[in-house]
Amino acid sequence: MPLRIALLCAALLAAAPAHASAASLVVRVSGVAAGEGPVFVGLCDRALDRDTCPIGKFQRASGGTLAFRFDDVAPGRWAVAAYQDVNGNGALDTQPILVWQLPSEPYGFSNDVGRFSPPTFSGAAFELPASGGTVSVRLGRLPLDDENAVQQAIERQTR
Repeated sequence: MPLRIALLCAALLAAAPAHASAASLVVRVSGVAAGEGPVFVGLCDRALDRDTCPIGKFQRASGGTLAFRFDDVAPGRWAVAAYQDVNGNGALDTQPILVWQLPSEPYGFSNDVGRFSPPTFSGAAFELPASGGTVSVRLGRLPLDDENAVQQAIERQTR
């Protein structure tokens, strides 16, 4: 019996560092419109696209600010991408403007990148410490029906 206890203790000690290296991240998403469809938050580890955002979840929109909690996240370099799925189709809809696909639903990224130029992972990235953290993301919508705003967005894309 003492051998079983010793083996159990050794197994628990071996598992402890792996669990201790997991962090919790709270993402606060502001600018949420109530009744406009669920909000999606993705944690991205290399780029800002669906394939490199291995952790994500939807939450029903209640308006104002929503809090998303992610547990057991590996400490390190992450970025957050978020959008409100207004039509409930499970994807960020875009509208073609010349050669670009611009978001037609409210979206946002960590560090508030992507408002006035294309978002980049390095611009949105932050370090998540082992102790965990909180990140804020503000949702906004491009004024695609405003010709001047679209022209300014196109000019920023070509710089």
